[in-house]
Formats: sequence, structure tokens, C-alpha cells
Amino acid sequence: METLSRARVSIDIAMYSFTDRELADALCRLARSGVKVRVYRDGKQYQQESERGQSMTELLLAAGVEVKIKASRDLMHLKSYVVDGSLLRTGSANWSPTGLKRQDNDLRYDTDPALVTLFETRFAEMWDRPRNLVPSPGRR
Repeated sequence: METLSRARVSIDIAMYSFTDRELADALCRLARSGVKVRVYRDGKQYQQESERGQSMTELLLAAGVEVKIKASRDLMHLKSYVVDGSLLRTGSANWSPTGLKRQDNDLRYDTDPALVTLFETRFAEMWDRPRNLVPSPGRR
């Protein structure tokens, strides 16, 4: 969470599973402070989390975070983000209490401009897919 709090301009996130309230609250604070926060989600995970009442999407949308959801049945399995176009976080950990605190996952931070650019290019391609779902506050 410390790396997220360093953001001053933008955070682009591709997160397969996202049920961690603490991280959602941090992103909401950043969005309200003027940081552009975009979250790209896997469709099936989003649907399952919403059905269980665990999705953080409603909270994010209410704070001004932009959210898009992959419409395809093919997985969006990334668990990565870039802060201010200069710091990449990637690894196997989902943003869930289990994924971050109890499971064996790897996590890597990198400032290599080539790796950051590679993620940003991939994120832009996913974000701009014409079939993406765009949720709105109050609707699942």
C-alpha cells in the first residue's frame, strides 16, 4: 500500500481478483485527491465477487475511479499496476486478504523503463477494447 500512496498523477491497475477493502479505500483516497486511477478487471471474477457482495467496484466508482471489465470469457489474469508511469508492481498475488496475507505468492517492483512501458502498452490495449463493460455506480 505504501507504493500506491506515492502516486501523484496516475495509477493503472490490472487486477484479476479484488476484494481487499483496505486497498480499495487507499485507491478511493487517491482518486479523491486528484490522482487518475483506472482499474481493469476480469469479467468472471467481477461477476462472482459481485454475487457474493465482495466486489470493491461500487466503492471505487463512487470515489471517481474509472473501472472497465473484460467482456470476453478468456481470463484477464494480471495482478499488476504502474504508478506515475515509473514504478511497476507485478506478481502472482491477487488483491484479496487471502492473496496478500496467507497464500504463497511472489511480488516484484521494478523501475526499468522498458518493463513499465511494456505494461502500459498492454494496459492501454486492454483498456481500449470496444467490448469492455463499463460499470456505473449503483448497477452491477
